[in-house]
Amino acid sequence: MKGLILSGGKGTRLRPLTHTSAKQLVPVANKPILFYGIEALAEAGIRDIGIVVGDTKPDIMEAVGDGSKWGVRVTYIEQDAPRGLAHAVLISEDYLGDETICSCTWGIIFF
Repeated sequence: MKGLILSGGKGTRLRPLTHTSAKQLVPVANKPILFYGIEALAEAGIRDIGIVVGDTKPDIMEAVGDGSKWGVRVTYIEQDAPRGLAHAVLISEDYLGDETICSCTWGIIFF
């Protein structure tokens, strides 16, 4: 099973918090919200995680790296604009292959 996390949004509804950083990196309880999704997938035993990224790709890559600090492998999948879960799965087709997926978006995990 592979994990898929959506991190391509612009965070316009969270402004002014997101004027200077990605919404996925806004801290909740002193930890970026994105880290909760990675941790949840890792705790479920999922070791291959694709992160769909947009304009904030450099910031996300700097914060997450290769995923080794969670014991997972991270693959970054670029999305040209935030287009939702179905589009994220569609553009992740090469990464996902025939695997069953678990998608995590803002704390909600879909099997």
